[in-house]
Amino acid sequence: MRRGLHSKRRTFALPSGRTSAMLAAGALLGVAPGAMLFPATGFASTASLTFTGYGVGSGNGASQFGEAGYASRGQLTYAQILAHFYGGTSLTNISDRLITVWLTAGTGQPATVFDNQGLVVNNITIAANTPIRVTDANGQITVDEGVGGSGCTAPSSWSPLTTAAGSLTISPVSIQPLGSMVNESLNQALQWCKPGGSVEAVRGNLGVTANAQGQQVLTNELGLESYVRGVIGNEMPAVWGTLGSPGPQGQAWGFQALEAQAIEARSYALAVGNSYNFAQICDSDYCQVYAGFNSGQNSQSQALIDAAQTNTAGQILEQSSGAPAYTQYSASDGGYTAGGDFPAVPDPYDAGCYASICNPWDPWTQTVGLSTLQQAFSQLGTVQGLNILQRSGNGTDGGRVLSIQVVGSSGSSTVSGAEFASIMGLNSDWFSVSGPIAITNDGGGSSPTPPSSPSTSSGIIVASKDGGTAAEDGATNLGSTYTYGITGLSGTRPLNAPIVGVASTPGGKGYWLAAADGGVFDFGNAHFYGSTYTYGITGLSGTHPLNAPIVGIASTVDGKGYWLVAADGGVFDFGDATYQGSAYSKGFTGLTGPHPLAAPVVGIASTPHGNGYWLLESNGTVLSFGAARFYGEISQATGTKFVGIVSSPTGNGYVLLAADGATYGFGDAPSAGSVKVNQNAVAIIPAPNGIGYSIMLSNGQVIGFNGGPSSSALGSNTTGHGAPIVGGTAVS
Repeated sequence: MRRGLHSKRRTFALPSGRTSAMLAAGALLGVAPGAMLFPATGFASTASLTFTGYGVGSGNGASQFGEAGYASRGQLTYAQILAHFYGGTSLTNISDRLITVWLTAGTGQPATVFDNQGLVVNNITIAANTPIRVTDANGQITVDEGVGGSGCTAPSSWSPLTTAAGSLTISPVSIQPLGSMVNESLNQALQWCKPGGSVEAVRGNLGVTANAQGQQVLTNELGLESYVRGVIGNEMPAVWGTLGSPGPQGQAWGFQALEAQAIEARSYALAVGNSYNFAQICDSDYCQVYAGFNSGQNSQSQALIDAAQTNTAGQILEQSSGAPAYTQYSASDGGYTAGGDFPAVPDPYDAGCYASICNPWDPWTQTVGLSTLQQAFSQLGTVQGLNILQRSGNGTDGGRVLSIQVVGSSGSSTVSGAEFASIMGLNSDWFSVSGPIAITNDGGGSSPTPPSSPSTSSGIIVASKDGGTAAEDGATNLGSTYTYGITGLSGTRPLNAPIVGVASTPGGKGYWLAAADGGVFDFGNAHFYGSTYTYGITGLSGTHPLNAPIVGIASTVDGKGYWLVAADGGVFDFGDATYQGSAYSKGFTGLTGPHPLAAPVVGIASTPHGNGYWLLESNGTVLSFGAARFYGEISQATGTKFVGIVSSPTGNGYVLLAADGATYGFGDAPSAGSVKVNQNAVAIIPAPNGIGYSIMLSNGQVIGFNGGPSSSALGSNTTGHGAPIVGGTAVS
């Protein structure tokens, strides 16, 4: 029995847009009348829930997007790729053997077949290109020969030919022996006239019998190696074999992904055993997609498919017990595999773009009517809330949902994340949800408690490029780089690199200044927890330089750590700040490489609970990590440069600031106000009350909104040293 999110395996969506449908999984768990209830919530019949998530399917085994990245960019061999995704298995060799595939489109209807060189049915030889029609009626099979027709062209009439009881086999006139069947030519193959008018050529034999429900079924018996050729290009775009620089076996590095796919297909077919009483495996994405000769592939793709099969012929993955490994795979795992049969592992290449096909499931958004949830859980009365109780802990938003509680007016029910995803028709069990009912997404089993707000005093510290600081609106200046004897950007003891960011401790009794070379300077009750030099990174030069300059700093919720972010999307964590990912985790190759960022990163904002953060690119693009969810972005719509981002008090939204003073709110963070300036806005500062914000201009003026402090312009000598202003922070 196949295991996973659904009773089938979700596969890659080909450029035509093919996706697989979802199946509802088993019965709901019973009502728990003593469980936590949310307040009653009314909603309109048209109300809906919005789900944001990652990956598609169960996430078990390999990600095909990840494999393409590990091959073409990471330059791993197929053996190394398989070892990463299928821990605890080993490669071994087997001989070719017969396998029977259920051709699902032929179920419940007569099958029309012909062969360019003729065929044999029930020991009767049929002339080349002459069609036969095979019909099963209650176990009695009749075969009719077409009269006045050729190939799939409808004949003028059908003439009775022969009958058989129970099952019947159709063979080419000259079938290849096992082991050589893979070399059978298209002209020698049986041709099946599929419903809808297309033709599928298959190696080996075709069989007709009935399933347990008495329906006619069509099967294809052929060699395992022939079968693998019919799977590879239908499960992974063959063009991926051309990606990357020259690699082993005279192919591009991307070819290693096709070879990994070949071994997965071969292993999976053997591991599923005898799935049906009439076939071992099916041809759809309920099993793995098989399409006979792949006659729709162009010559380059077919050559790559054939080479991937030939180069790996006989190789499978096996478990320590010696049994074939159950090599499930899906198009996308969301950046972390689910674990189960194999250890859960990170997959930073999953979010990449390959051969002009970008991963559409990182992230995905689906809107589902609240009525769907109400109908599925009608035994609970009126649905009032959703409470995600447990997550896997791996990846963005805390990872996959392991259990979720549905709360109604008369009780509650707890189901697995996989079952809930299947009920709601979601792409995967890795999701967060918003909507008009009470919802918790954190996986902690209860509603999150917002951290205490910082001091409500309205002071502002203004920082300049040379490390100077100025205190405004009642704040206390706790020091600048000059305090440490560092003489700005010149003098006898200059900074190695200009200051680029400032962040305060939660209570506003201290702050840090961050420099472009990764240096950090602490003042007041802000403690030094490290700099990029701590990691052996020698600033902007030296033997181990930064790939790109640091552009921002963000504090943790308790002020006992901080993150630095670089222009290329790299993130560095210090103290109790936990690393949740970087632009590289999303498959971006910094500011250069095969998949560069659209624009440099200019800022970072952490969630109120400190378990995630957002990165902002200068074009308005937002990247989310950890528990920080994606709520929207501008992404080049305005043609202006963006300079800052702040989180809402709940962490369920953020506000972006453009250099022209315009602000853009997303999630539960509506724009509270903007200023009209000529590319002079330099920073957006969260208000000390935790609700509003202030916009800082290049002349030192601060304009507050919804409780954010304000102060007048201070001119070019704001800090007493004449350097440009780079930012500010609210302090007490």
